[in-house]
Amino acid sequence: MDTPESREWERLAFVEGRDGVATAAAFAKQGIGQYESAVREADSGGNQYGAAYRESLLASIRVYREYLLQHGP
Repeated sequence: MDTPESREWERLAFVEGRDGVATAAAFAKQGIGQYESAVREADSGGNQYGAAYRESLLASIRVYREYLLQHGP
């Protein structure tokens, strides 16, 4: 099934396979920071990207957090 969550799991698997777990974890951490910032800015009326893609960004954040729980900090 092609969902925002499945696409993020595929991206993480690709990064992990290419560059290793540490790099994939860094990618997840960076994504969490960027996506949370976009959602926060959208909530305050400033970031239209965050508003337009809010649900996808939140799905990505959930996947990234789960990945980090499974693979360490």
